[in-house]
Amino acid sequence: MSPTDAEALILRSLLLRRAGRFSAAAQVSADAWRYAETGNTKFDAALLTANNLADQERYTRAQFWLRRARQAAPDPVRRARTEDAYRLVERENPLNARLRFSLSPSNNVNNGSETLEIEIGGLPFELDAAERQLSGLEASLGTSLSYRLAESDLSRTYVLGSLSFRRIWLDDEVEEVAPELRNSDFDFGAITVGARHDRVIWPDLGPTTITATLGQSWYGGEPTARWADLALGQTVEAGVTSVFRYGLNARFEKRLDNPLNDSETLGVSMEYLRRLGPGTSYSLGIWVRDQSSESATIDSLTTGVSASRTFERLGPVEPRIRAGASSRDFRKWSVTEDGRVDRSLDLQIDALWPDLEYFGFAPETTITVRRTWSNIDIYDRNEISIGFNIVSNF
Repeated sequence: MSPTDAEALILRSLLLRRAGRFSAAAQVSADAWRYAETGNTKFDAALLTANNLADQERYTRAQFWLRRARQAAPDPVRRARTEDAYRLVERENPLNARLRFSLSPSNNVNNGSETLEIEIGGLPFELDAAERQLSGLEASLGTSLSYRLAESDLSRTYVLGSLSFRRIWLDDEVEEVAPELRNSDFDFGAITVGARHDRVIWPDLGPTTITATLGQSWYGGEPTARWADLALGQTVEAGVTSVFRYGLNARFEKRLDNPLNDSETLGVSMEYLRRLGPGTSYSLGIWVRDQSSESATIDSLTTGVSASRTFERLGPVEPRIRAGASSRDFRKWSVTEDGRVDRSLDLQIDALWPDLEYFGFAPETTITVRRTWSNIDIYDRNEISIGFNIVSNF
């Protein structure tokens, strides 16, 4: 047998697999994939390698090989077969890792004010350059991990972790009006660790989830905040295609840049989700957040509503629309006679391009429009950005 004969190597791998020698079988089928010259043979070799690895409970590597098999699959039937196998291995794998990447040109990368001056007591005040609306390019990279520690028929327990980083490149014209600013001034990073416990207490209602996390953030290279989050969620099934989700969240944040901005937040939410058919659904939600702080720019009561709609494929894209509206009342604001109230609208349109996939990943275009109207002009905000993301097709 030639050491580069892919079909002969596949046969040898099958014999090793039948003998229970899964590690050797995986190595041989991986060699077969390397030497394969046709898509059919590459598909068979990759799928066999994934099976050999899964039998050794090496699920993460098996998922990688299933993505290779998906890429080489010569027809829709075998692509669908690979997707089903991937989901089965994903459920068995105690480790779940997600990687996120996006690139977004924006007219307001720093969430700055569109107003340059404000009058207080009849006197004009001008904003610092870093507080003004600045245009540029934003890139973000993040990863989230979960590991299943324990599992039973009615419960699961996970440890959690995440890392995220955002970098901004300001447009050239920003240097003309604010030469002292540097791209690194707007670097943002965050890290979180925690645990989640899912339990079915009442089978007719659905799972109850308790999540606790600790985190820290950095802005401009300096530590910004540390926080602790505690969240309680309850799912209630309302028929075969409908679900209600209820949430209660508490957050305790210590600001490292200014202790005056320490805060305690309590939030409640409710969301209704309905599946209309394959790949189509909609949701409606309402939420309230009470944030207590010594700072008049943070202490507030916010109410909001949200809605989303996922559509069937339209031409080359799979679209989704999300919208939200909120009103935030700053209860301790006393700088102006009428207080401060911010009202915001958000609209996001996502378009996934599934036919452009590579290894099961496909590009997604995101258009985001955000607008905030405040009775204090300096807090008016507007942002329009076009993002380019990479997401998994399955």
